[in-house]
Amino acid sequence: MLKTFEITAPLPPRGSAVALRQQLVDHILRIKPVVGERFLSDHELSRIARLSRPTVRRALDDLEREGWIERRPGIGTFIGPRAGLTLPIRHDSSGSSTRQAVRVALLIHMLGDFGHDWYASGVMAGIDQAAEDTGVSLELLGNRDGDVKSVSRRLLQSRPDVLAFCAPPLKHTVLMGEAHRLDIPCIGTGTLLGTLGVPTVCEDGIDASKQAVHHLAQQGHKRIAFVMGTFALPWVFQRRQGYMEGMAEAGLEPDEGMVCWLDRDSEANCAATFEKFLARRRPTAVLFGSWVLVPCLAYLVQRNKIKVPRDLSVVTFDQHPNVATWLGVQPTCLKMPLVEMGKRLAHMAQEVTGGRTLEPITTLPCELMIGESVAAI
Repeated sequence: MLKTFEITAPLPPRGSAVALRQQLVDHILRIKPVVGERFLSDHELSRIARLSRPTVRRALDDLEREGWIERRPGIGTFIGPRAGLTLPIRHDSSGSSTRQAVRVALLIHMLGDFGHDWYASGVMAGIDQAAEDTGVSLELLGNRDGDVKSVSRRLLQSRPDVLAFCAPPLKHTVLMGEAHRLDIPCIGTGTLLGTLGVPTVCEDGIDASKQAVHHLAQQGHKRIAFVMGTFALPWVFQRRQGYMEGMAEAGLEPDEGMVCWLDRDSEANCAATFEKFLARRRPTAVLFGSWVLVPCLAYLVQRNKIKVPRDLSVVTFDQHPNVATWLGVQPTCLKMPLVEMGKRLAHMAQEVTGGRTLEPITTLPCELMIGESVAAI
């Protein structure tokens, strides 16, 4: 290292520690040293870079946090394990490039909530399937019961290459600013991120709702209702838009009165509101815009007030594993493309660390899975 490292570009007066750290990383990637090989000392680096020892130490602090080096008090500084994660050069039709291992921190606000694990586990399965090709390694972050500061501290400690969000709530937007401050690019899943300028991959909710309406219309249903919660998120309005457009395409008059907006203040109150809606509007079929609202129907099913699909045909969004138990039959559902979303996230992580500009929003189609919750008229 001592004989080969040299400053390749002038270090700026301000931010010289950051610039030095980048040149050292580039040097490690270029010469591919063996893990455990002796690294330059503070004194040696200070002499080569012509910087003060405190400035050099700041650069080395970052390298140590990121795993590029290991400091052993009283012994010296050595090449760290991250240097051994670089992948061999691969060639493609556009030329050749070196792909290095990419450390992705995946923030899951639902971590530990088994009612939601189907979403996160699907995304992680996709990342895992693409890991070998992309060189992605994964670190999981939970929201620590909403404690954003603790997540921020972990980001500062681990300094991942990319911070990925898994369908984040609005409160996590503050972490995007923290990642930006640490020069960590952000990507993720879900429609919310697209409105915040973060490259995202999400489901095509408009087309999915159309698929559901077309399927119900083909089974002879004309009075098709749409049920959605009062969540102020883009996917809510996209799915409603798809419902309205699907009704028009099926030759059925779109009617805002057939849209039922539900607040989940309590299961009993939600079910009572939904029951009144059914009695007033008398739909023969319902599209649930989210699995979150299905328990209000389950409340009525469990009390023998409604039988699916004899009294009401049902199509649901999302492949939540409990829906079949709630309805008493295997549901016809719009399956989220979670595995494909995870694969795309892995490729996005590789591309963004390689300096490529990503598409702001990538949409993937949902799949209509035929179950037993729809009866023909």
